[in-house]
Amino acid sequence: MNRLNSADGDGRSVTADGHDWDIRILRRVGRLENVPLTRDPQPPFRRVAIVDVETTGTDPVHDQIIDIAYVILSVDADGEIADIVRLGEGLADPGIPLPEEIVRLTGLTDADLAGKALDLDLLQHAFGSVDVLLAHNCRFDAAFIRHLLPSTADAAWACSVKDIDWRAEAGLDGRALGHLLMGAGFFSEAHRAMADVVSLIHLLAYRLPHGRTAIGALLHNAAQTTTRVEATGAPFSKRHALKARGYQWDAVAKVWWKELSDQKLEAETLWLGREVMPHGPAPRTSVITWRERHR
Repeated sequence: MNRLNSADGDGRSVTADGHDWDIRILRRVGRLENVPLTRDPQPPFRRVAIVDVETTGTDPVHDQIIDIAYVILSVDADGEIADIVRLGEGLADPGIPLPEEIVRLTGLTDADLAGKALDLDLLQHAFGSVDVLLAHNCRFDAAFIRHLLPSTADAAWACSVKDIDWRAEAGLDGRALGHLLMGAGFFSEAHRAMADVVSLIHLLAYRLPHGRTAIGALLHNAAQTTTRVEATGAPFSKRHALKARGYQWDAVAKVWWKELSDQKLEAETLWLGREVMPHGPAPRTSVITWRERHR
């Protein structure tokens, strides 16, 4: 009987037909204790809450959080993780049967949630003690948390999808947490809130080619002030040019818009005046910080 693979003399894996296989080993995401902490933390420090929610659906007004978890990290001036400050998690009974898709996704059942309720005072205190909240695709999590805790309406948020270019800065492909984890050398099979938080922390601790941690680069990017430029009154015929330029359609405000650094604002305004709205009106602009960005 032929073996599917074997090791040749130099330790490489070889298939039955003699061809080499390049193999990459993935490690299962470990516990929080496995997250590397800097041995020489540099002040000042920033408290960052890594957050994840599991919900009954996608609408924060009509759907509910059923599982929430957070880990508060202390991150130093160099973007290194200095300490794990505190953590917490909780389940909530939505008062309705869970959709089958949510049961399959999370592994939670109606029996798991029966009679459970979140400690809103504890959550409010925990989130009120941090400088920024961070989640993967944080617009989703932020919307549910703002609805649950109105006190977080003006909280700063950072997004591990939008606030770092994983390909350009880390050489990692994809946007999904599981895909990025594999690129960083890890895998995780769980999909509960705390499991996703711990997985994200492992990804954020990933060391970029230039030596900085992913969380350090991400927070640096997220903290930058940018400008939202709106192509006010742009004619319908210019929609293709705007989309090609990187503008997005805001269905609520009914306007094409783009976010960019202050250094690029003048050039963008000139382009709009020349290519889109030569007869006005002037584009509307507004300052964006991490308190407004992910809405």
